Amino acid sequence: MAIFMVFFAQGAQAQDIVQDPICFTIRNTADFTMFGNIATDFYTAPDGTQSRHRSNFRLDKAGSKDAEGYDSDRAEFCSYGPFFEDRKLEVVLRTLFPVFSCKTKIDQGEIIVKAKRKADDSGVDIWAECFE
Repeated sequence: MAIFMVFFAQGAQAQDIVQDPICFTIRNTADFTMFGNIATDFYTAPDGTQSRHRSNFRLDKAGSKDAEGYDSDRAEFCSYGPFFEDRKLEVVLRTLFPVFSCKTKIDQGEIIVKAKRKADDSGVDIWAECFE
C-alpha cells in the first residue's frame, strides 16, 4: 500500500515552494525491511523558530504485499517543499541510527533503496540511488 504524505511550509520566504505538489516513489530492492525518512529544507515558522517537514517510512523486503494485496516494498510521497537547492529533498536510511543520507531530486524517477552483504560477512552496505 502506498503512503501519501504532503509537506507544506507556511511562513517560508525566498524558498523553493511549488504550487502543485511533486510526487515520487521510494522502492526497496533489498531482502529485508528498510527504515528511513524524507525531509525538506529548513524554514522559519511564524513564531520565528527554524523547522522542517519530515516523514518516516518503513519499506518491507522486495516483492512484499500487505494484507490487501498492495505493494508494501514501496511508498509514495508528495511535497510542496521547501526544497533544497536544485529542488532536492533529503533521504535518510537508518537502522538504530542513520547509515546513509543524500539530497536527491525527486522529479527524475523512482528512488531505489539497495543493500549488499559484505564479502567478509561483517554486515551490509545500505544506500539509495539518489539523483544529483
